[in-house]
Amino acid sequence: MDKIKMLDGECWWGGKVPSGCDMPFDENSDCTFDIESRDGENDQSASLFLSSCGRYIWNDNPFAIKFNKGEISLECAYGTDFEIGEGYKNLKGAYLAAAKKHFSFNGELPDKLFFTSPQYNTWMELGTDQTTENILNYARGILENGLPAGVLMIDGGWQEDYGVLEFHKGKIPDPAYLIYELHKLGFKVMLWTSPIVSSAGVRFKYLRSKGYLLKDKDGEIAVRRWWSGFSAMLDFTNPDAVKWFRGQLDSLVECYGVDGYKFDAGDASIYCRDDDAYVKTAPRNHTTAFNIMGEKYKFNEFRAAHNSGGRPIVARLHDKNHSWDNIGLNTLIPNTTVQSLLGYAYCCPDMVGGGMIGSVNSANDTDGELFIRWSQANALMPMMQISLAPWRVLSSENYEIVKKSICLHKEYGEHIYALAQNSAKTGEPIFRNMEYEFPNEGFEHVCDQFMLGSDIMSAPVLTKGAAKRSVKFPKGEWADKEGNIVSHGGETKEFDAPIDTLLYFKKVK
Repeated sequence: MDKIKMLDGECWWGGKVPSGCDMPFDENSDCTFDIESRDGENDQSASLFLSSCGRYIWNDNPFAIKFNKGEISLECAYGTDFEIGEGYKNLKGAYLAAAKKHFSFNGELPDKLFFTSPQYNTWMELGTDQTTENILNYARGILENGLPAGVLMIDGGWQEDYGVLEFHKGKIPDPAYLIYELHKLGFKVMLWTSPIVSSAGVRFKYLRSKGYLLKDKDGEIAVRRWWSGFSAMLDFTNPDAVKWFRGQLDSLVECYGVDGYKFDAGDASIYCRDDDAYVKTAPRNHTTAFNIMGEKYKFNEFRAAHNSGGRPIVARLHDKNHSWDNIGLNTLIPNTTVQSLLGYAYCCPDMVGGGMIGSVNSANDTDGELFIRWSQANALMPMMQISLAPWRVLSSENYEIVKKSICLHKEYGEHIYALAQNSAKTGEPIFRNMEYEFPNEGFEHVCDQFMLGSDIMSAPVLTKGAAKRSVKFPKGEWADKEGNIVSHGGETKEFDAPIDTLLYFKKVK
């Protein structure tokens, strides 16, 4: 076990995105954090921790880290050495040093449309009832209600079965017509898919005979529990399995004009350390193999990812509850902070209002205030995704406020894309937590405001019923959206923030 002493005032971020609300860890923290653990696996992760004092901890494999009253203990079950980077002054310096050495930024990035227009997903609106009629009605509703076209993701339920990448003949009898109509409306079309294979039927038997399915420690096909039951899964450490799966995906592109894929599942929880994989590896490294398999598609989205910082993948936060403080709106800024610090620059903060199916569906169970504040918090983040139709579940007055947030995101779309291009070249995040951009100014524990690039600061209201909030300004001159200087920096000021107002500021000097 390796041990290092914490420095005075030092704060740490890293490991797993879902734990963002517990960060940063500081000299008063007393907790153990295990990247190898399969708890909290439903998001991105990396074997990396970063310090506000310019240090980083890296290992090629998942590891456990313990913070105990000023001492850090490190242990890796795989026996690989720890790399301790030091001398980089602050959080930004530590991040850039780690990114240069361990991330894959190479100029490639997802398609521009992800950044310049809102994305739409049929999941919360349609569930698995993904029919031609329902999908087209949803797409037409977007345009009829004054929203711009963008990426449209057809979620799970379009296919014949898990592992059978063919359109369900009863739901979508003429897929070419559906894709053509969606393209004509101005949308790019993505389909839901995953490594999961139903453990019965002709496709399962074929994949088993070819050796493309993951095997357990006894050499039998691994059948594991996931959210839709018990199923087998493709072994993406096997290059032939990768080739077969890509062939299925490419066939849909060539035959019907599908633009890309939402790659779901692939979490570490469905893999075991002793699996008899084509290449034996840590559970989280199977997730990395999944990311590598799908990164070739310019239109992609992953929820599960590991050690894939810098790859040209869209990283979406795990499904959020329709809640202010129960894995809901409260997680957006802390978790997106960790996404960005782990190299997942092209990040999406789940669906506006929450993407956890069943948590909200109708106007009766939709908190209009929450939906509005969520859209405002999301407006100046790298991406914005809509699923539950706001024009259906909100009052007309509340819908107009949400539409204002969506329009603001589109207004900043070219600016966001320019930041994404910069990320692809330099590794610099698009979304930046305050400590990253303004070190040594007391922002280590500020997790309710953030930076878009280096000069736009967003300070959304995150508390139910609040109509004002305090904003902590870094050094420099700051202007409001009308261009009026409101702060000369280094101070905290309170502003009115009625329900139709997002507070955001531009650094002008």
